[in-house]
Amino acid sequence: MVLILVQKKIEFVLKQDKVFQVTPDIDESDIHSVVNYLESGGWLTEHKITNDLENKIASYVNRDYANAVPNGTIAIYLALISAGVKSGDRVAVPNLTMIATINSVIWAGAEPVIVDVDENLCMSYHELSQLEDIDAVIFVPLNGRTGDGYKIEKWCLENNILLIEDSAHALGSSYPHKACGSLGDLSIFSFTPHKIITMGQGGMILTDNEEYHEKIVELKTFNREQDKLDWHKGFGLNFKITDLQASIGISQFAKLEKYIENKRINWQQYNSLIESEDIIFLDFKNNETPWFFDVIFRSVEEKNNIIESLRKNNIETRNSYPALSLQNYLEKYKKIELTYSESISDRILWLPSSNNLKSADITKIANIINSSI
Repeated sequence: MVLILVQKKIEFVLKQDKVFQVTPDIDESDIHSVVNYLESGGWLTEHKITNDLENKIASYVNRDYANAVPNGTIAIYLALISAGVKSGDRVAVPNLTMIATINSVIWAGAEPVIVDVDENLCMSYHELSQLEDIDAVIFVPLNGRTGDGYKIEKWCLENNILLIEDSAHALGSSYPHKACGSLGDLSIFSFTPHKIITMGQGGMILTDNEEYHEKIVELKTFNREQDKLDWHKGFGLNFKITDLQASIGISQFAKLEKYIENKRINWQQYNSLIESEDIIFLDFKNNETPWFFDVIFRSVEEKNNIIESLRKNNIETRNSYPALSLQNYLEKYKKIELTYSESISDRILWLPSSNNLKSADITKIANIINSSI
């Protein structure tokens, strides 16, 4: 009965005329994975299925350890705390990123240092290398682009600076020398509904450092002296997920290569069909997977005109993240020039980007854009 109801729900959603900016791609394999787990008698909470998912992701990106947590925000926070980041430490973050990146630094009690981005929309190596008294860096391969991540990793190593990779957008992308999710000292992934694979909510912390790994385990499980024992070695909280979520994560992960191929094909179709010279497409390298299909307009007015034209045709878009430095509550952290990111952030638009986006929908979207400029 559960299987039939969920299948009917999926069929109903797929029949909707609206093209959403993004929807999770849940199919029968995901449904069967959940139903099979529910029928197995498992206790739902984090156990063997979660451990299996951790091992699969760690192996995929060639990391030694992986720890699943409730979301990517918690993953960044625990990465910082496990590595000893504390009050008074200065942590560099890019000015174009989801708010969780900087909020996790503030949550950890450290001081964020906002750094401008380059033409790849990733943290500028040049701007970062001019800074002094930096204790840690969070590099974000925004939208699956790897930017100067390799050079930043080398710079951090040379200067004994902790490097955390916020790879929430980038499962499936890679640098020339390693996979996204394996840069620096610790990395994180996110599995919210709009990520390349999803389990509703969820995050993961990856590292090759056994000490960091053990600290994360302690922090996320109340720091118990022993499982099922209520004596504690020190401070800890509950940041576990559930095997029910992990069962979806595993079935989603099994389709990752298909999703990567779909993303690249769809991006190429957008790029080939949209003809306006007023729209800028940033390249993706062969080793990079587009998370969202982003375009940059020469003016906010042109962007808003396209948003309205698509909206009238029941097609949803989404504005990119505003520059962190333009958020009122973060103004006090703006201490250097952030000209490029502040000038470009409000001209970036995310087009429909679902894993199951149809070729006909892309053609329709491109035709509307071409006729509206």
